Amino acid sequence: MSTRPLRALLFLSFLSTAAQAAPETAPALAASPVQPAAPARATPPAPRRTVLLLGDSLIATGFGEYLQNQLAAHPLIRCERRAKSSTGLARPDFFDWLEVGQQEVKEHQPDVVVVIIGGNDGQALHTRQGHATVQWGKPDWQGEYRQRITDFVTAISAPGRKIVWLELPATGRQRFEQKLTLIRDLQREVISGREDAVHLETRPFFTDARGRALKQARVEGFRKPMRLRMTDGVHFTVAGGRYFANKVYPEVLGVLGLEAPEPEEQHTARPAAAPVKPAMQALVP
Repeated sequence: MSTRPLRALLFLSFLSTAAQAAPETAPALAASPVQPAAPARATPPAPRRTVLLLGDSLIATGFGEYLQNQLAAHPLIRCERRAKSSTGLARPDFFDWLEVGQQEVKEHQPDVVVVIIGGNDGQALHTRQGHATVQWGKPDWQGEYRQRITDFVTAISAPGRKIVWLELPATGRQRFEQKLTLIRDLQREVISGREDAVHLETRPFFTDARGRALKQARVEGFRKPMRLRMTDGVHFTVAGGRYFANKVYPEVLGVLGLEAPEPEEQHTARPAAAPVKPAMQALVP
């Protein structure tokens, strides 16, 4: 048999096999379609919390300003402040904290209210019309003052809101301390009995190991120990106000369930609210 027909037959067989295999291998050569990546979902910013500072000259001056600035520098906190020197709960005819407190919480709807008040309350209790009801030192004074604390705290409270009541700092003035001791005890009694309030003891901040009033201390931003009080022994120096604010700031963050921001966050945080201009210093009895 001639080899030419055999070669032709083999060539035709090869073409037939290739044609049958091509459809089977073609799909393997096709590229898989690329699915578009799902867009990243933006994380919603954490809600800002509001802190309201209320009080007398201690809030009106350095301590209140430093504390407000520290809180307002936190990226998750908005801080407001209302202060009036020479005021308390004893003289609503001069300044009615019950009414003012209600107005402030209604306007700002705070998550936390920080209060320091009472240093001017060692006197006769008056009505809104200016009539003296109970003289200082009389048996009925404690009961009526206790009720005024209760009414004030109730007026500024709301579901979900926390109240941080700051104990009046130790002064080292013996006669003045006799009044403050009674006022502190009544405030502690009322505040400690509430689930929505925290009574912050400040005595450890301002007394030494022997229980004596602390005259100076090391303060952040100052190279040497600084005097904490002004010559009246009650109001704070610039360093003393910063010292007290540095103690209270982490306590407020704890109540809010927040941590202090990293230094980078503090530098880029929004500026603090404009400080309240202090009125005349309280006239301490």
